[in-house]
Amino acid sequence: MREELLKGLTEEQIEKIKNCKGQEEILKIAKEEGVELTDDQLEAVSGGCGFVQPTNCPGCQSTNFITADINMDGSRVTYYCNNCHRKFVSDSDGPRML
Repeated sequence: MREELLKGLTEEQIEKIKNCKGQEEILKIAKEEGVELTDDQLEAVSGGCGFVQPTNCPGCQSTNFITADINMDGSRVTYYCNNCHRKFVSDSDGPRML
């Protein structure tokens, strides 16, 4: 997620968002935390950030993965699969193994 989209969030909230597996989880956390998302933040969460949200690991098809890294503009996300212990990325080309 772009750095400017994280402004106004606490370190704890940012960590929770980084561990989310999907947009629905991010929206749920925002609601639970009482955070009102800006139009830019809503667009990024709803798919405007330029990457395809994976539903499973492209290597082993497991749904047991976590977010490992998000680049500065939010267009590429790196995930770590807890099942096959490999990293994969998702960007505008979709999910693929590293």
